[in-house]
Amino acid sequence: MRLSVDFHVINAVCMENTYPLFLMKDMLNHLSKGKMFMKLNFKEAYYQICIWEGDEWKTAFNCLLGNFQFRVMPFWLQGAPTFFKQLINKVLYEHLYKGVLVYLNDILIFSETLEEYIKVVQQVLKTLLAVK
Repeated sequence: MRLSVDFHVINAVCMENTYPLFLMKDMLNHLSKGKMFMKLNFKEAYYQICIWEGDEWKTAFNCLLGNFQFRVMPFWLQGAPTFFKQLINKVLYEHLYKGVLVYLNDILIFSETLEEYIKVVQQVLKTLLAVK
């Protein structure tokens, strides 16, 4: 059984959150400096962001099994993907453009040397583990 929730009504009254995405040419310019690469896919992390307490009712929906509310941010809400990108950029701020780029739900780690690569990967993972 597949469930589909229509967020058109709430999206119509939500503020638009416009956060710029990287231009692909700028991203490729940064990445061209690397010889070693890693991509961390944060698709599952997206669904770890809780909705503000008291706002869950805004995501309520009905189905054959009853009435439900999201406790985590659904992907289809207006501005949700850009909010997620802002959050990841804030968490990894000290590493951005120093061997780390964030694009949508992916963290790209790159470096010219193995030593630098290992150092950047360790720093990023340590930063991510510290997030509560």
